[in-house]
Amino acid sequence: MSELEVSLRKMKSKGDKESVLQFLREIMKLIPPSDDFGISLSKKGVHEYVLDRNGVVVISLSEDEFLPFFSANHKRIELDKIPDDVLRDIKVNWKNILDQLRDYALEYSKLDKKYLKVADEINGVLFENL
Repeated sequence: MSELEVSLRKMKSKGDKESVLQFLREIMKLIPPSDDFGISLSKKGVHEYVLDRNGVVVISLSEDEFLPFFSANHKRIELDKIPDDVLRDIKVNWKNILDQLRDYALEYSKLDKKYLKVADEINGVLFENL
């Protein structure tokens, strides 16, 4: 059984903060080595929590008061600083998170064929845990 599957099962059964963080760490190991990929974990108001291979980024989006433009700011946070309501969302939306990871692995497999195997592993974890 893969480390990803073990961490997913532990998160689903225990559901504590440490098991969710371990699940995120396992996902970070599998994200392709490119700055183009980020997995959306949760959106709370104007803040979106995105996981990339370096950790979690909070992206804040705001609309300009007088112009029809959006502006965005980002801030990197430590995994243990993720708010509890976002951690709850991760526990509930684990399938969507793994779907995004699988899609990114398939996309990156056009450049590096080893990511086909990663995508197959993620599919296996998804099917085993439905």
